[in-house]
Amino acid sequence: MQDRDSQYKLVENALRGWLAGAEKLIVLGVGNELRGDDAAGLLVARALRVFNSKRFKVVECGATVEDCIDYAFGEKPSHLLIVDVFPDGNRLMLLDPADLKRETPVSTHAIPLPLLLEALGKPVETSVKILGIGVENFELGSTVSQECLKNVSKVAEAIREAAEFTGLLKRE
Repeated sequence: MQDRDSQYKLVENALRGWLAGAEKLIVLGVGNELRGDDAAGLLVARALRVFNSKRFKVVECGATVEDCIDYAFGEKPSHLLIVDVFPDGNRLMLLDPADLKRETPVSTHAIPLPLLLEALGKPVETSVKILGIGVENFELGSTVSQECLKNVSKVAEAIREAAEFTGLLKRE
């Protein structure tokens, strides 16, 4: 099993390749603040939303991922990145929606993301990826773990770096 630092670098490099030539990226941060580490996607979105611009937009979805995906497709992005968690604290993965049907991670949402994307009619011109953050603490009423907070920071940095590298964000 790879350590987290090498996983972040692999994800950043995969994002750079995927975003090459992107015109507009929307990042959807998905999660539930009432369930501990399930808030990770929301926290990534909060860390990145200060960079919102015409070509890079971040949206906090909370538990209403359906509305966010519908909104995102309405914005006609060339690329849509959904940041969510799955119950496995040891992995970080960048997946195509079709991969979710084959992979072990199970979404914490009532409607699985692949089914939701299919139901909403993903536009052909939008490339979609899901960045899955493996976590372990989903207990109702619990706080976000320190390990999860470190992961959130590194994931947000990887997304920002990839967006800067591909020109979607201006370097500071």
